[in-house]
Amino acid sequence: MMMSNVVKTYLDDRGIDYQLSAHRRTATSRESAAAAHIQPDQIAKAVLMKRGGKYLMVVVPADSQVDTRSVDREMHSHYEVAPMNQAESLFRDCEPGAIPPLGNAYGMETLVDDSFDTHTDVFFEAGDHEHLVHVDGISFHGLLSDCRHGHYSTKTA
Repeated sequence: MMMSNVVKTYLDDRGIDYQLSAHRRTATSRESAAAAHIQPDQIAKAVLMKRGGKYLMVVVPADSQVDTRSVDREMHSHYEVAPMNQAESLFRDCEPGAIPPLGNAYGMETLVDDSFDTHTDVFFEAGDHEHLVHVDGISFHGLLSDCRHGHYSTKTA
């Protein structure tokens, strides 16, 4: 597959310069970081959350997990991590588990962890388990400028 059509169109329509890099097939964002020889905190991973029938994307570094209390405070409601099989119907142009962190490209409300504010380079899933999209930090911030930003993650061991 290489790259999700939605993501490609979203980047191209905004004139974003990006590089697509291949790596061995991986199952997690941390594995993708290792396979691509980059730091895990440079990978923006999408976590799908749900409250009733409403979905929310939270974008956090690959070496972190969502701080659900922070998300609940921000949203004034309780959200839970959505089961992976529910994501398949929302991201039809992506392989299961390879969701790009551009919820706004899919019409989904998105929260972005502020740890990306200082990154000069950001990588994210292209929509499959063998490719990463690389953009500069300014472009990444611009792509998600209409999203809420805050502290939504905690580092994992």
